[in-house]
Amino acid sequence: MGVDRQEEADHERIVGWNLAAMTEKDVEAAEKIWRKLAKERAQLDAECTEDEVEQEAAWCQEAMSSVLDATAKKIRICARSKRWRNADIKERRWTVGRERRRRRNSEEAAQAKAELQKSIRQSKRKMWGDYLQILRGAEVWGAARYANP
Repeated sequence: MGVDRQEEADHERIVGWNLAAMTEKDVEAAEKIWRKLAKERAQLDAECTEDEVEQEAAWCQEAMSSVLDATAKKIRICARSKRWRNADIKERRWTVGRERRRRRNSEEAAQAKAELQKSIRQSKRKMWGDYLQILRGAEVWGAARYANP
């Protein structure tokens, strides 16, 4: 496998967790697991070494991954992922399909399609705004490449 194809395959294997879909019960279970894991760890003090801080950071990352694996739904993020798609858009897509099957080229189908497109635009705008809010430092210039001039 060529270098470019390998990089592309690695990129497609990025896995995350759907935190927005977690219920209160899932959050409570995650907190319980985290407390149990954290109780077994010694806390760092002001006199800790840089190596100890790095070890603690690695442990936190590994522990958080195991907690999320146990309580949250995994998602695979790739170039074709539609992170902006939500329950409202899913329902509107279903409505557009139903209206198309019922009456071809009807006013109701056109209205449903217009509502779907409006909902998609709003969702994409919200996701873009949320993304821009979390950018720090030089990341802003990376996002500027995607903005309209």
